[in-house]
Amino acid sequence: MKHTLTGALLACLILGHRISVGYSYLLDADCGASKYTYRITGGKNTAAMLTPWLAYLHINSTFICGGSLLNHWFVLTAAHCFYNVSATILVRLGENDASQKIDCNEFECAAPYSEFVVMQRFIYPLYRTAHNYDIALGKLNRHVAYTDSIRPICLMLNPQWQGYLDTIKYFTIFGWGATNVSKVSDKLQHTRIPQIDRFSCRYWYGYNVDRTHICAGESRHYVGIGDSGGPLGNLVDYNQAKRFFQFGIVSHLRHPFQGVSVFTNILSYSHWIHRTITANSS
Repeated sequence: MKHTLTGALLACLILGHRISVGYSYLLDADCGASKYTYRITGGKNTAAMLTPWLAYLHINSTFICGGSLLNHWFVLTAAHCFYNVSATILVRLGENDASQKIDCNEFECAAPYSEFVVMQRFIYPLYRTAHNYDIALGKLNRHVAYTDSIRPICLMLNPQWQGYLDTIKYFTIFGWGATNVSKVSDKLQHTRIPQIDRFSCRYWYGYNVDRTHICAGESRHYVGIGDSGGPLGNLVDYNQAKRFFQFGIVSHLRHPFQGVSVFTNILSYSHWIHRTITANSS
């Protein structure tokens, strides 16, 4: 994941988006906030405990995908991270720098990460390739206790928010994706990328996208190999508090390190997410 951020973009991120609440549904009311949410600004490395909803998916300590924690039992990721994978997939929560046993920011050190097993995988039924329906849920083997370094992300589970989503100019992405063509990053990265309207995404970049996708990125800000499954989102002023909401999932890119990528639009799958979690929460 590469970044180059201007002062204007940083100001936009710090201010976040102010929205009217209207009708919405949050999977967990205690979502999208951390002790250091106000410090989400531009920078290559992401400080420990800044984004406690990030999930690190791996097989035998080999990183495979990112993801996000939705509540005490479920993580959200891309379908291609689970599809045709027979091996046991583990999830680290509270991870920041995979090369360190203890992660610290400039103020304090976090507790060690917690490890979970993906006990059940729920891939969207129509998924076949990463180009469409690239969304999946994983149910963990035990209850997740929330801490300063482990908390859920916010989802807007209401398709009526699509109009608002289309007005967002910049998103923030997080992940352990490669920072060059050869190496996945041990340390969690983040950067800001501009949204590309669907017409331009089809006409100029050749992606076959519709309202179930989000198109974003540019030559200086882009998704790298290994960012798959991670969250695309933004700070939102919600109920008089700044919360981080996830709008998309890193899905696919035609040319790594060359700009525009495609993300799964979570709003298009809000009913499936809600239905799947509700039916499997007993």
